[in-house]
Amino acid sequence: MLSHGYYNNCRAMLTIEPKHNEAEGQTAEAPALKPGVALHLAAGLLGFESNKEFELISDDELHPYQWLKGLDADQSFLVIQPSLAVGNYSVEVADDDVELLNLKDPADAIILCIATYHANETVTINLKGPIIYNRQTGDARQVVPLNAADLALSHPMGN
Repeated sequence: MLSHGYYNNCRAMLTIEPKHNEAEGQTAEAPALKPGVALHLAAGLLGFESNKEFELISDDELHPYQWLKGLDADQSFLVIQPSLAVGNYSVEVADDDVELLNLKDPADAIILCIATYHANETVTINLKGPIIYNRQTGDARQVVPLNAADLALSHPMGN
């Protein structure tokens, strides 16, 4: 869900959070992702700014994780929708990011978080630097949410 709000110094922003079923008090299922979705990250990913073209690839063996495969570089990132890992995750996104993503309808915003597989066979996800993409245009952006101070850099999965 996207909602308008204001952040400390009255700077406009949008909050993206999971939808809740009021009657049952449960979080709705994450939206289904299509395999092979082409994503364009005009600013690249943090640390990989020169790489702009990616493809979101599903792999049944990794479900609910997906691969974010670089098309203009030989690299892939394991990603997951945070709503599948964290029940109360929400991000406050600056209007500049919303405008750059051309998000006109809240239902078009999809959030992904990069997952890290560690040598001890545990997995963590980065909640501070989510990738948000517009499912209509394929425009994507890794953002640092306005509420990043409240989010974990390495949120442990149910290893």
